[in-house]
Amino acid sequence: MKIITISPIGFGANTYILTADNKNAVVIDPSQPRIKEALLQRGLKAAHVLLTHCHFDHVSGIAALQADGAEVVCSAEEAKLVGTEADAFDLAGIPRVEYTVDKTLKDGETVNLSGIEIKTILTPGHTAGCACYLVKTDDGEVLFTGDTLFAGSIGRTDLPTGSLKTLRQSLKKLAALTVDYPVYPGHEESTTLFTEKKRNPFLRGV
Repeated sequence: MKIITISPIGFGANTYILTADNKNAVVIDPSQPRIKEALLQRGLKAAHVLLTHCHFDHVSGIAALQADGAEVVCSAEEAKLVGTEADAFDLAGIPRVEYTVDKTLKDGETVNLSGIEIKTILTPGHTAGCACYLVKTDDGEVLFTGDTLFAGSIGRTDLPTGSLKTLRQSLKKLAALTVDYPVYPGHEESTTLFTEKKRNPFLRGV
């Protein structure tokens, strides 16, 4: 399986393109409309869009992919927030991107999307339905954390449905994992879980 990282231009989130067959892709958090072109340049088609959460800076490229047939997937809890003030489009002062959720996932559920095995870890706090995803690769599993966990920090909790108390409980869930997974966050550089356990003040000692 291949992981392609598309860093944002200007304000936006990291987008991750996963492909097992070099044809079909799972796109995690398509943050900008240019993600469609990035796929085309690589000869890939988005079969699935997987959302960690519905904030505007993680979904602004989603409409074109869904129009081309991509199935949109997220946690059942986050699906309830799509199209509401919780997506922060209104706070950002930009037009809301319209899309629908085709499939929802439960905490602990494992699915196969485009030949890729993905386990959902529900981690509310940044939003009420945030999720991390544990993805099986040829070399082991990797963890996509959205805005739950960053290198050295965590996501903000002052936006609609955010809760620092809840996020702390989610961080305890991640800290309980016993494998040093590579971590691909929603913003900035990648890291590893054990690095964050040792150095991240929000994860250390929870």
